Amino acid sequence: MLHRIVIFLLSLSCLCSCLSDPSRKRSSVDKSGIVRNMEASGFTIHQKNSWQKLTVANPWQKSTDNIFQYYLMKRGEKIPDELKEQQVIFTPVKRVICLSTTHIGFLDALGEVSSIVGLSGTNYLTNPEVRKGVSENHIREVGYEQGLNYEMILQLKPDVVFAYGVGAEINTQINKLHDLGIPVVLVGEYLEQSPLAKTEWLKFFGAFFGKEAVADTIFEKIKFRYQTIKSIVAKVQERPSVLTGLPFKDTWWIAGGQSNLAMLIEDAGGKFLWRANRSKEAFPVSLEEVFLRAANANFWINCGSVNSKSELLAFDSRYSDLPAVKNQQIYNNNLRAVPGGGNDYWESGVVHPDLVLADLVKIFHPGLIDNKDFSYYKKIE
Repeated sequence: MLHRIVIFLLSLSCLCSCLSDPSRKRSSVDKSGIVRNMEASGFTIHQKNSWQKLTVANPWQKSTDNIFQYYLMKRGEKIPDELKEQQVIFTPVKRVICLSTTHIGFLDALGEVSSIVGLSGTNYLTNPEVRKGVSENHIREVGYEQGLNYEMILQLKPDVVFAYGVGAEINTQINKLHDLGIPVVLVGEYLEQSPLAKTEWLKFFGAFFGKEAVADTIFEKIKFRYQTIKSIVAKVQERPSVLTGLPFKDTWWIAGGQSNLAMLIEDAGGKFLWRANRSKEAFPVSLEEVFLRAANANFWINCGSVNSKSELLAFDSRYSDLPAVKNQQIYNNNLRAVPGGGNDYWESGVVHPDLVLADLVKIFHPGLIDNKDFSYYKKIE
């Protein structure tokens, strides 16, 4: 009888594995043609017979009631009468400009970095293929914000410019690009409330390359791995306290208690020191308050660009009194940093929160999942 129970349980386990196979899952489309996102709230995709409408809502901080709509059609299709007054972007796009290096992570995951012809911040790149493109002059620096090089952008003849905004002033750039006849699309992935919601913007980028199914499959696999790790960590009893960041000009900016970083720490089995805070955005804290709370912190992570303990103590010798420093429990997310200030944590890490989560679990709970090398973090000694 026991033998039969074991066989039944093993069969059930295999069945559950098949049912949870990420390659079998796809985003659902409702009767009106809207693709239902599983995590992201900042964009929607509306499928029509011969075109798609992409809607982006409130794509900058403190934005309210700001809606942007983009219309996509396959190359060679005739523009229908209902879109005659709209700016239509023909897909798949072949020449793109990215005004944020985070966009590179999405294009790389889709196998489309070769489409990049222009970038903002070429000094901060980590992707080898993109860095090579810059060195060989295939990818050009287009400036940023008030220093955007509109003449260069015109020369590059992009099918689309992927932009982002911190505040409403981004409208000035958008209007200027529109006046020049250049399609510009706002991306607001950084405002999403969870790591997986940010990753789901893969589907948004995928639509421009005709790779919706590819993006869907990639996202499902990442989500599956993330949730698998999270479910393992959920069983741990002891949760260490975690300090984050480093001061800037005597002010310590702390990630909000509802931020992506705070969620990653909690999902990895840690306790974020400011977990009670209800903000999604970073907020300033005095050094005195940080020292007070950090007296109970077991770990210190994401401490700027430092690479050594001595470099950290050079900022303030009082750090040597903190438990995380005394116990050698300092970890930074700059394992993949390159000269010039680029850090792959802010490129591919945005698309791969499963790898970031795995790193944090290895830090907070060594041996719980595996002993493989870190992807984005390293120990500061």
